[in-house]
Amino acid sequence: MSQLFADFLLLLVTIVWGSTFVLVKNTVSSMGPLTFIAVRFFIGGMALLVWYGGSRLFSSSRAVPRMSGVEGDPEETFLSAKRLGRGAFLTGFALFFAYVTQTLGLMTIPAGRAAFITGLSVVIVPLASNFMFRASPDKFAVVGVSLATVGLGFMSLEFPFRVAAGDLLVFLCALGFAAHILLVDSYSKGNDPVLFAAVQLLVVSGGSFATAVFLERPLYVPPAAWGTIVFTALLATSFTFLTQSAVQRYTSATHTALIFSAEPVFGAVFAWLLAGEVLSLREIVGAGLILAGMLVSELGPVLSRGPDREVMKERGKASGSIG
Repeated sequence: MSQLFADFLLLLVTIVWGSTFVLVKNTVSSMGPLTFIAVRFFIGGMALLVWYGGSRLFSSSRAVPRMSGVEGDPEETFLSAKRLGRGAFLTGFALFFAYVTQTLGLMTIPAGRAAFITGLSVVIVPLASNFMFRASPDKFAVVGVSLATVGLGFMSLEFPFRVAAGDLLVFLCALGFAAHILLVDSYSKGNDPVLFAAVQLLVVSGGSFATAVFLERPLYVPPAAWGTIVFTALLATSFTFLTQSAVQRYTSATHTALIFSAEPVFGAVFAWLLAGEVLSLREIVGAGLILAGMLVSELGPVLSRGPDREVMKERGKASGSIG
């Protein structure tokens, strides 16, 4: 899979997340947000487990029996399962930490400011990658991240800006989302993406349920909320996190964070389409800067390349043979 196609699939994930803003906003007004997350991620994780079990059963029924009867090395299988379990648990815990701190922070600060602080993960990821993995982003990614950060400020911030206690919680959320992207980048390689994503979602569900028990008594799901829960569980949870787990191995963590920074842009577009909410001129400028940052990061390296070296080599051979 090419990086360009992987980035396109991650952009599709971002569009799906943006399309659910209005639905989720209306649903959590009638139930606890942590309860919503717990149920949504539980259904999403179980759906992936059912898919994983069904696909294994189907593939084993179609497999040609081995004549020798020799199975895979048990020790290697155990080590592989251990690595998958450790990676999926750590990745899922980072995601749970991000969702919980964001939910608690939103109780005390405006949604726009929370969106900007959460979006700072687009800056944290390349800095952390450089520090932890010595993976310096290219110059186009740096320009793209800078444009996206300024764009997030235009879309989300209102002045005068005052630092509140909730800002720290939402900054911890940004750290959580950045850690999730970096952990997926590290552990998705070599692991089954369906099982890897399923364990992540169930970790988020379990952690959210345990937190909701202390903060959201009584735990209640209104009958009218089930449609949104199932829809977001299957499309905005199972599909999106499976896609991220499957394709992020083909692109960089910085590209992933930059693409995900467009989530508020698509959220605003769908809010306009579904709820009639209109963007201000400042928000339109911010959205344009975020999209410009993505385009610079994606198209800059392609446009800056000279003629393909292999093509030039073949041309050189041809001209030499003629001479």
